[in-house]
Amino acid sequence: MKELYELLEDIQDTVAERFMPSYSLGSVYRALMYALIYAALRRRLGRYDLLEPLGKRVSPPLLAAAKRELTGKLHYLLEQVDSILASSKPVLIHGEADLRHTIDSVKREVERVDYVLVYDCMSLVEQLAISAFLKVVGVKSVFLSTVFVNPVGVTRFVTQQLHGTSYRASLLGVARYIAKELRASLYAKSSFIDEKVHEVGLLGVEEFVDRMDVDRVAREVLERARSGRVLVLSDHGYDVVASIRENYVYIVHGFSRGDSSSYVPLALLSRLTLFIEAYRVG
Repeated sequence: MKELYELLEDIQDTVAERFMPSYSLGSVYRALMYALIYAALRRRLGRYDLLEPLGKRVSPPLLAAAKRELTGKLHYLLEQVDSILASSKPVLIHGEADLRHTIDSVKREVERVDYVLVYDCMSLVEQLAISAFLKVVGVKSVFLSTVFVNPVGVTRFVTQQLHGTSYRASLLGVARYIAKELRASLYAKSSFIDEKVHEVGLLGVEEFVDRMDVDRVAREVLERARSGRVLVLSDHGYDVVASIRENYVYIVHGFSRGDSSSYVPLALLSRLTLFIEAYRVG
């Protein structure tokens, strides 16, 4: 069985080699989102009609290729994510849910970086699309084997772990802490993705991908990676949820399983954070 990071690298390679040469990053991003939700619906609900509004935003050839080449891999990836979340201990700050423990693990993989970029609410789809884009433009982007589990899918779970330290209990404080641990000279945090989730996520996934400027985020990472080693991470991702009553799929973070039975969580991606190391080759 492939490890999670190996599966991520496999999907990254497929996107970079099979999709990026022929389509824009924005188009590939929408196709990736479609394929992931299609895989999630196959696992949870089988209501593919809920994806029709998003499918209309993807060209038919790209949509067919994404279904054929990505849904199987993403189905397996979602199973891996569920397995990791099922094995965590959500009541305790333990293991992969402990920020210090996690960054110690990151240090063993990368030793040091020049920049730390923390994106509030960056999730799996953005990370896959951007990492594939970087590969195509000559920047090596590697998923680390280390993951961070955020069992409630909200920022405060991470920031509260800085209480009692010299760092401010904020996402910028988290970026500063990680930068110091990895001897990075610069650090930054961005709320751009989180703002889009809160602005339009509840209106539907198709509205979110329309407003989500993935090119902007990719260019930010690329600019840093061209002049040094960059660690890209998030405090949490976002959840993909189906509303049975209103017949649509929307995006939110921190979805509670105690919510109404009218809502089906398709992919609880707000609970898991991945790390990408990016740097220029040659």
